[in-house]
Amino acid sequence: MSFMEDLVTLANRALATQGSNVAEAAVIITKATSLPKLLAAKEEATRWSLAVSYAFTGDMEASEADQVARASRNDGPADALRHCYLSAMLARDIGYSDALEVLIAHEMNAAWGSPSSQMDLHNNAVGLEIGVRLKSASDNDLKDAVMGAFLQGRLRVLDKANGNKPVPTHSLTFGR
Repeated sequence: MSFMEDLVTLANRALATQGSNVAEAAVIITKATSLPKLLAAKEEATRWSLAVSYAFTGDMEASEADQVARASRNDGPADALRHCYLSAMLARDIGYSDALEVLIAHEMNAAWGSPSSQMDLHNNAVGLEIGVRLKSASDNDLKDAVMGAFLQGRLRVLDKANGNKPVPTHSLTFGR
C-alpha cells in the first residue's frame, strides 16, 4: 500500500466512526498531519459536553435525567458548548484557517442553512475567536473561556418552543 492509500484508509475508518460527511472527509485528507489533533479534540469536546449535559440532573430519576441530557446535547446548551470548545481547541492547535475549513466542511450536509446549522456555525465562530485569542491556553482555560461566553449569552441554542429560533445562552438548564 502507498502512503496515500494508507491515509485514505485511516481517514475513512476514523470518519466512519465520527459521523462525518464527504466534504469534511476531503478537507481532512488534505490535512493529514492534523488528523490526530482533530480526532482528539472532537473526542475531548464530546466527553466534556456529555458531562455538562448531566449538570443539574442529580435530583431526577435516571430516565428523566437521560432525557434532559439528550435534549441538551441536541441543539441545546451542551451542544453549543461542544461546538464552541471544539472550535477553540482546533483554532489553538491547528490554526484559525485550517480549523475554519474543517468546521465549515463539517456543516456542509443536508442540514446546511437550517436553524441547527446556523446555531453550530455561530458557536463555532465564537470558539474560533477564543482559540485564536488564547493561543497558549490549556484545555481547562479554554473550557473556562467557553463557559464564560456561554453565560454571557454569546453562544446560541435553539428555542424549540418558538420555531427553532437561535437564541442567546444564559443557563445550563435552558429548556428544562
